[in-house]
Amino acid sequence: MPFQTHPTYLDFETANQPFAARLGVCMDTIVQDKETHARFLNTLSMMEHMGSRRIMITQSNAGLGQETLKHMAEEVRHAFFFKRKADKMAGRSLEYADEDMIASPFARMYFKRLESYIALDVKDEAEPLRIAYLYMSMIIEFRAVWSFGLYQTCLDAAGIKLSLKSLLAEEQGHLTEMEENLANLDADTSERVNRFLAKEQVLFERLLGRLETAALTP
Repeated sequence: MPFQTHPTYLDFETANQPFAARLGVCMDTIVQDKETHARFLNTLSMMEHMGSRRIMITQSNAGLGQETLKHMAEEVRHAFFFKRKADKMAGRSLEYADEDMIASPFARMYFKRLESYIALDVKDEAEPLRIAYLYMSMIIEFRAVWSFGLYQTCLDAAGIKLSLKSLLAEEQGHLTEMEENLANLDADTSERVNRFLAKEQVLFERLLGRLETAALTP
């Protein structure tokens, strides 16, 4: 099944329609200024780095398989991709410091609060760390695919030659892998996914508000 026609993703798109125009306006503004755009790219790099780091911390055990290692390696590569583009656009080396990013405290808070919510929900499962990793990855990838698609539209409209095609394909592949693994581990997958997506949407709306303030306020 093509990812864009997946029922859960279609529901996700519908639920997030109110935010699509807002994020589009925000990113349209961001890409018009090189320094701001570089900081935005650096923020994306930081978030990809957080994802790879959490995989390493929570999944580094004797049962670590090729699929998880591949996922971690791809997240590291995504962090490097955005970091390299950010440094090139800024004309200098950027750090994961607040002054070199946009709304970074709230980006970190978004990630950590979602992770804590999911971890608490699955703490009584037989493999809580594994299941939490799969759900967290799945929910984050939904947001990444949605956001990167909008970002690519903004880049194309601005005539900026930056392609996210390969990155998007990998993120979609991660989603498929997470879904298949969860189907074998958790009988409550559908109900939990809906609940976690609802929580993520609340956290994302808060982050979006901070991005709008940073990008649109003179």
